[in-house]
Amino acid sequence: MMFLSNFPEKYVGKSFEIDCVDVEIHGFDDHQPPIFKGPGVIRGDQAGRFSYKIYNQTPVNKEIFNYLKAVRESKDPKKVNLRLFAKAYDGIEWAGGWSIPNFDDFSSQPYILLHGEIDSLSTRVKKLHGDQTKDSTELVFADNIQLPLSGTVKIHHLHNEEVIRTSWKGDHQNINFEGIPMIFQKSFNETRLHVIAEHGEKFTPPFIENWITEALIFVTARVIQPRMVIRHFSDDALVFIRATPKDTRSQIPSVLSLVSNDTEAFWSLFTAYLSKCKVEQRFELLDITRGFYELCLASKGTLQGFLTSLSVYIEFCIDQIFSSEKSTDEHKEKVQKLIEFVGTWECDDGIRSRAKSILAMLNKPAISGRLNILIRQSVISPAHKKSWNETRHFLAHGNIIDYSREEEFGQYRNYLISMMYRLILRIIGYKGQALDYDGEKFIIAPYQWSDET
Repeated sequence: MMFLSNFPEKYVGKSFEIDCVDVEIHGFDDHQPPIFKGPGVIRGDQAGRFSYKIYNQTPVNKEIFNYLKAVRESKDPKKVNLRLFAKAYDGIEWAGGWSIPNFDDFSSQPYILLHGEIDSLSTRVKKLHGDQTKDSTELVFADNIQLPLSGTVKIHHLHNEEVIRTSWKGDHQNINFEGIPMIFQKSFNETRLHVIAEHGEKFTPPFIENWITEALIFVTARVIQPRMVIRHFSDDALVFIRATPKDTRSQIPSVLSLVSNDTEAFWSLFTAYLSKCKVEQRFELLDITRGFYELCLASKGTLQGFLTSLSVYIEFCIDQIFSSEKSTDEHKEKVQKLIEFVGTWECDDGIRSRAKSILAMLNKPAISGRLNILIRQSVISPAHKKSWNETRHFLAHGNIIDYSREEEFGQYRNYLISMMYRLILRIIGYKGQALDYDGEKFIIAPYQWSDET
């Protein structure tokens, strides 16, 4: 066994191999004997993926043939997804995520060599004397995420034993989130970022690891995921190592990208987004996070694809802001009477049916009116509305952006990025400094909105 503090050093930010004295591959159902069993190896590469290889010692039998047949013929994940359970030579027992293994040719062999990929590994580790961290969750990111850190460390540069230079660098940040202590700490070699948050009321595992990740995705505009999560309890801990994206970058500037040294603004925005996650109490990603994550991926594609995703996501954010607003019963009754009136038209059944479907959309207020309200509230500007209208209507009618209009739509893109951020900040209730676009370049501007209509 080894100290929990050694797990990140061994498994995060580097390639590793886990030699296993025994690996069992089980099906979807519990309390069933393993389909495959034998020694093997589990590998993790530096880019964040997992693979395994198992030297199956179970002779080919009916169960194995039935499984191989299911892989070829079945579309039911319950019949083909397998789980991995492994015991390493150091005594640690690992459980792996769902996988459909590949098989080498075994037509002339009594045994099977199988290999594949998995998304995660997990284990429970009993704490040794000296592991003092308790009742908290630790996230370890393999990527060197650039965050403004106000806590500094003093570094002595030596020649032999003589100090020839002294320097300081930011390596940690302590924050207080609604009375809950939280620390962000870079590793000594700056290859990892550790985030440790104490458990608190309505701030417990497994939610914590998702919420902190969501907030970091938003404030950094990157598709980051923790490589390792450690849930610290009193006497033991649960350790999860997870597959992570190979490339976390996006082409979206972060909401505070131009003031990277403004520590107070950055952490104020981080805690505002984290508060939104805590209020919602969801294990899955918030809808605004999921949409923003997809935008980060789309930003690395074509201008056409990114603008399509961006304009649709903006409309979603507008709906989120007005989600508590409901049409009056009187308004709905008028729309229903109009639909019933059109339903009496007997000239063409197809046209009548389509007309009724279109009229049903009147139950939702026109987006133009909502944009005007957001302008009056100083959430967005008239330039944002114009850019969204031009982009949305152009793309909605099936047009393709050609080279002659790339500069024009590139400017629309910048306005829409600014508009998107302002809408998200309105959803999470944030006021302060934020990214904006002045028609020529991105700037940081005061962002203050009101609830007046």
